[in-house]
Formats: sequence, structure tokens, C-alpha cells
Amino acid sequence: MHVGKESFIQVPGTDGKRAGNSGARLSPTVYFVLLLVVLVGIRLVFIFTLNLSDDEAYYWQYARHLSLSYYEHPPLVAWSNYLMMKLFGSTAYAVRMSALLYSIGDSILVWLIAIRVLNDRMKAFLSVLAMNIIPAYAIGGLMMLPDAPLGFFWLLTLYFLMKVFMDNRGHYWYAAGIALGLDMLSKYHSVFIPLSALIFMIISKEDRKWLKDIRPYAATALALIIFSPVILWNARHHFESLGFELVSRNPNFHISIDKFFTFLGSQVGLISPLVFCLIIAAIYYGFRTQRKEYLFLSTFAAPIIVFFFVVSFIVDSKPNWALMGYIPGVILSVQLAYDAYGRGWFRKYLWIGWSLALLFTVLIHVQLYYPLIPMKPVDADLTNDLYGWRTAGRAVIKAYQGLEKAGPTFLFTHKYQLSSQLAFNAPGQPQVYTSNTTGDAYHDWGLNVTSALDGWNAVYINDNSFKIDPYKHFKCRKWIELPQIKIYRYGHYARTFFIYECYGFEGIIK
Repeated sequence: MHVGKESFIQVPGTDGKRAGNSGARLSPTVYFVLLLVVLVGIRLVFIFTLNLSDDEAYYWQYARHLSLSYYEHPPLVAWSNYLMMKLFGSTAYAVRMSALLYSIGDSILVWLIAIRVLNDRMKAFLSVLAMNIIPAYAIGGLMMLPDAPLGFFWLLTLYFLMKVFMDNRGHYWYAAGIALGLDMLSKYHSVFIPLSALIFMIISKEDRKWLKDIRPYAATALALIIFSPVILWNARHHFESLGFELVSRNPNFHISIDKFFTFLGSQVGLISPLVFCLIIAAIYYGFRTQRKEYLFLSTFAAPIIVFFFVVSFIVDSKPNWALMGYIPGVILSVQLAYDAYGRGWFRKYLWIGWSLALLFTVLIHVQLYYPLIPMKPVDADLTNDLYGWRTAGRAVIKAYQGLEKAGPTFLFTHKYQLSSQLAFNAPGQPQVYTSNTTGDAYHDWGLNVTSALDGWNAVYINDNSFKIDPYKHFKCRKWIELPQIKIYRYGHYARTFFIYECYGFEGIIK
């Protein structure tokens, strides 16, 4: 049985000497628990005070239309939201409560994995601390996106596979199969877990025996059974998700060096520059040392990162697509730091790199509330998306109530982001239609604008980020443009909403 050493707080390279002159023995386990308490406290403040982002509002709509799966993603984000909404109501903090719980689980699992792989509780604590300093994971712990359950069940699967490969406990294959199945219900990126496991079994000579064992295949079957709701839903919907992932999401396949550098820049920005390089070096370090525990982490890091860097030459890759691969790299970076801390240049690199990462994370958290860093144009500042919708929602409902007196009336926009935000923030949380016919789940919910709405009155809204001229896209007997709603944050201009009344809707202009 492998038990991590309960080492005391020390700086790498000090050969175990106690820091300071007090001689107080500080347990890493206590520091880990305190870190969790601090993280929960900080995240609760944000959860209870910030409105939903565009995508979070969209996944809130998922939960209002509970299903076996959805156009873009498997259903676990919706099921998680639904459960929290049943417990706490249809509120922003209810939606984000799942993200908080998943993020706590992420830290616990990184702690457990690092203890086993690095065999030292101090290193495990630093691994958890490092993960939560990185901007992508710090902000990710606040937002309820499909990546939240993906991250938790990804790490849970790794934990059980670690039990199989490191401790030779074959019965953990079944636990890994269940965790993998739940990860597959979270996001399609989970396909990289069995791929990484296969690569590891091929590379690690002593683990090739599992290729001849029935249990890995039984675990895969178990995962597919858990994933079966998604398969069933897709079969009923002409495999819409497959078409979206392979075609609709990437309509223009062509090699472009600009796409690659755009994706590279997003990775450097989300991780922070020096830490990104450190993690990549740590993954290479895991392969180079050939120590089984390190090889395990590198094998579960490299495939997803390499894949999305390769495809970034031909498709517009989202910044978060490769993020799960960096977490094993974070753990390895702690070990690399211990091994190379004696080198003066490396020691400076570490302190500067992690200080910059922490600074970026703090600045992003401040930016969520106060526009400390002015951006031009203003829609480049994504934190502005969190503001103004309640004001706009009240104005839309006021117009809706006036039009409704003259006959049947509906609310609509031309983007799922706008429709979802309006539906969440408008008083009474009404259903909102979208004129978009592809690329989102609204058509599956029967909330696309169709000829069945011809003759109705309507209220239409857009903003500066998604502004179009409604007169050129929709036909009405009469249009009335309402006063623009300008939103400011601490005196800084953030966004503008444009609201229109449509009398006698006559359809979409083709």
C-alpha cells in the first residue's frame, strides 16, 4: 500500500529543512483543507453576485428542456443544472452550484492522484494550488459549462485507472468504466481517455497484460451502456451531434498557419505564458524519465493536447478544447520543479512564471466586477456579457405586455446566446424564439421562428456584439425602434441593447 509522506511545509530544494525559525510543524493536509475552504469561500461570492454568461444561460435552457442528449453536447450539464434548480430554484447561483461542487471534486482528485504518483503530500498540495492558480481552471471553477462535469469525471476515471496500473488492482476497471461512462455523458472529448489508456498499455511493458484481460473490454462496454442515452437520442435525431461536430462547427476546412497561432495564443493566455511552457516541458519530462507513474500522467496529457494542436491548422479550435490534458502536466510540473529547483535560472523562472499566472488570475477576477483593463471595442471584453440583461429584460417584457393587448405576441432574437439570456433574465423567464435554423438546440425545442408565427406581433432584441439590421432580415407590417439601452459599469461604457416592436410579423427575409 502506497501512502504519501506527511512532509512539512518546505521550499523545493531545501532538503526537508523546516521553513522559518519557529520550528512549527505545518501539515500539508491542513494546508490542503484550508485551501479548499478559501476556494469555496471565494467562489461562493462570485456565484451569488454575478449573472450567468451567455453559454451558461444556454445550458440553463438545456435544463428547461430535459432530454437524453442535445444538439451540441451530451446531457450531464443539463441534468446537473436540473437537479440544482429543483433544490435552489431557477437562479444563477443554482446553476453555478454544480460547478462549485465539481471544482471541489477536481481539487480532491488531483490531491489523491498526486499523493500516489509523487508519493509526497507537500507535492500534492502544491499540485492542487498550482491548478487553482492557473487562470483557465480558476475561472472554470466559477462557470457551469459541460467542461465542469467533464473535468471531474475525467479525473475520477484517471484515479481509478491509476489504481489499476499503479497498484495492479484489476477490479478497479469496472469503477473506471462507470466513471468513463459519466464522462462520456459530459462531453465528447472523453474519447481521449480510452485512447490514452490504450497508448499507455502499449508503451508500458508490464501493463500490456491488460490487453489480454477481459476486464478492460467489460469496462468499455459498461461505459457504452451508460452512454447509451446519447446514442439513442442521436439515432432519433439523424445523428445531429455528429453532423455538428464534424461539419456544422467547422464549415471551412483548410490549412492555415493563422489558425494554429490563434489556438496557440489562446492556450498560452488561458494557462499563462511561462507556466504553459513549464507544463509542456513537464509532460516531455514524464516521457523521458520512463518512470511508470510519470509516464502514466504524460500519456494521459499528451494525446488530447497534440490532437487539438494538429487540427488547429485546419479548423477554428476553441481555447478550452485541450484543457483536460494540462492537469496531469500540472502535477508533473511540481515534480519537475523539485528536481530542477537547484538551478538558479530555473528557480527564477518558477517564481516569475507562477507569479504571473497568479497575477493574471487575480486581474481576471477583478475584471469580472470592475473594468480595470479597458478593451476596444468593448465587446472584446467578455465580462461585459454578464451585465445589463436584467435591465434589458424588463424593457422587453414591458414592450411585450403592450403588444400583447393587441393580439398574440412572441419574443425573438437571431442568436441562441441572446435568446437564452433574455429567457433567463426577463421577468417570468418566458420562452424566447430564435430565427437561427442551424447550429443550436432551439430547433429541437420547437423554438425556431416559423411561418406558424406569421401575423403575430413580436418584440426583437439584439446588442452591439450581435447587432444586425432587423429591417433587412425580418418582415413586419410596421416597425417601431424603442430607445436604446446603454449599460455602464462604474462609469465605463459596457454595451448597448437595441429593442424593436414588430406589428404583424410576416416572416424571415431569405
